[in-house]
Amino acid sequence: MLQLQRNKDLEPTKTWQRPIAQQKSAAAATAQTFYIDIPKDSFIHELVIMVGEHATDPLSGLADDLLDIKLVGNGNKYLKDAFGLASFYVQVERLHRKRHVTGIYRLIFSDPDIPEAQPLPAWIFTSLQLIVTDNAPAAATYHFINVTLVESAYDPQRHGNLDNWKILIEKCLAWKKFGTNTGEQPYEHEKAYKIFAYMYAIDDNSVLSATIFDKLKVVGRNPRGEIIVTDGIYLTTLRAENNGSLIQDLDTGFAFLQFAKGFPTADFSSLYSKLNIPVAGVNAGVRVLERYIL
Repeated sequence: MLQLQRNKDLEPTKTWQRPIAQQKSAAAATAQTFYIDIPKDSFIHELVIMVGEHATDPLSGLADDLLDIKLVGNGNKYLKDAFGLASFYVQVERLHRKRHVTGIYRLIFSDPDIPEAQPLPAWIFTSLQLIVTDNAPAAATYHFINVTLVESAYDPQRHGNLDNWKILIEKCLAWKKFGTNTGEQPYEHEKAYKIFAYMYAIDDNSVLSATIFDKLKVVGRNPRGEIIVTDGIYLTTLRAENNGSLIQDLDTGFAFLQFAKGFPTADFSSLYSKLNIPVAGVNAGVRVLERYIL
């Protein structure tokens, strides 16, 4: 909270945290998708999701037991979408040089590394819903989902017109699978306003892997030419660079590229990540969480 107050110059009397109604598994030892309505009263800087697994105590047995996380406005505007891999948001937490605490997932709008990223003006949506899917709790236990909003007030004099307000979107668009292919495989990116990070999750037969791909190339093309962002960098090198800048290493299979000033993807007619498979796997795959502002 202190970092956020400094980052956004927030007044202590106009900044607060509040929990919303707790959710509980409908049946013991049964996986479920929870649909949680988010209040739309003010700016939302962050959502903190706490997951507990216990027979009766909602604050005990904290566990990383979410499989998917989505935040959806008006039923079809996906502001956050992990595409079936909730641990994407654990890695984003580490990207911000924070130590992950088991059972806690954080969805951030006021990003400390992106000055342009503003808090979410929740009132502009007719509906705002957090959708989370868990795995099955252990026998005779339930999952308790507690969500805390980190919010602040809207000040017309300070914030003015919100027409050019920039919101941080974090979503994965596809899960590309390449079977037993070898060689360079393409993953096409969305061309949005500015990309601030690509977070890669690499797997073989749905199991996260540090070895199925060995090199990464990012290439953008337009009628005037081509730009190569990375030219066959070894993923082992990229992960070492990533972990060297963090206080807690990324999980197996994850790596990221960051762009401090934002990468202007809209300048390109096509934009691809190309990942090389040196030795055939069972079913090599990749998902990319794209972090951009709109």
